[in-house]
Amino acid sequence: MTKPRTLFSLLVAALVCGLLVVPVGAAGSDPRAQRDAARARRAQLASQLDALKASEKELLDAAAALDDQVLAQAARVDAARQAVAAAQAEVVDANNSLAETKSLIGQLETLFVDRAVAEYISPRGQRIDDVIASSDLAATARKHALLDSVASSDDDLLDELGAAREDFEVARAAAEAAQAKAAARKSETEAQLAALERDQARQRKLRQALTVRQKEVLREIDAQAAAESTLTRIIREREAATRASGSSGNLSVGRGGCMWPARGRVTSEYGRRWGRMHQGIDIANSTGTPIYAAQAGEVIFAGRMSGYGNAVMIDHGGGFTTLYAHQSRIMVSRGQSLSRGSRVGSIGNTGNSTGPHLHFETRYGGAARNPRGCLG
Repeated sequence: MTKPRTLFSLLVAALVCGLLVVPVGAAGSDPRAQRDAARARRAQLASQLDALKASEKELLDAAAALDDQVLAQAARVDAARQAVAAAQAEVVDANNSLAETKSLIGQLETLFVDRAVAEYISPRGQRIDDVIASSDLAATARKHALLDSVASSDDDLLDELGAAREDFEVARAAAEAAQAKAAARKSETEAQLAALERDQARQRKLRQALTVRQKEVLREIDAQAAAESTLTRIIREREAATRASGSSGNLSVGRGGCMWPARGRVTSEYGRRWGRMHQGIDIANSTGTPIYAAQAGEVIFAGRMSGYGNAVMIDHGGGFTTLYAHQSRIMVSRGQSLSRGSRVGSIGNTGNSTGPHLHFETRYGGAARNPRGCLG
């Protein structure tokens, strides 16, 4: 019975160790743990993002971070469920071993009683009552011999019974450890599932915000595109007037010589947005934030323009113009000469706008270019 006891002991040790094993990635020096922690941190920051103030890039990056976290969390849930299934299988195996050991003990106890009774009734072919009834010395000696014979013949059986009872205790400990392990795995799965549901909720919320932003941006871009002909006409008229006066302008452009027209955060860069072309950059800040002329020049438009809301256009010479849209208040008038840094107006939310911001455009020969080339 030594071998079964050894196996049971190993089983118990394995189960207990299974409860104490540190989950993969829990150690601070584990690269996988560091990666998981970084991913969770990105997801946490993404969930805290203010969708109204965030840039499109920040929203897209946040959505990607949450998507990544949801996929990783779903994988952890699957792994946890597999661990529960494995732990439950260990419970079944441990209970089966316990039941088998208990059955063996019962069989050995029955066998021991049966053999003892048989030996008592008919010891080595001699009737036991004759031996007990004898009163001479020889009979007394035979009584002791009978008892010794019974004890001797059942030594092995007693050993087996004792070993089986030891095995039973080991098996019971194994079953209890397996049950505890299964419970721990189930609790871990529930925690992982709760985390997954929380991340999915964050993901849905951010995706909804991104969808709203997408619709707003596309509506703004479409409205500005509809006003393109008006904007182009104003620039062409200015260029024609400049040629008629014999002036070629006095500015070299496109060399990073512009000052930033407003303080704030760039929430939308120049370039394509969901299949549409965004002709400028958006600088978000609170309504009333000052707007300044990026370069010296002459105001060629100051008023309401479809899509752009309250807008100002400044001619800087050499075919270079700038546009400042969505203003809450215009503080210049057409024909006014401005120096670099002159107050133009205030940030607002007029026209088709995604919120208080300055839509800033730079145009060369009437064609929109990336304002970053002028801003440096």
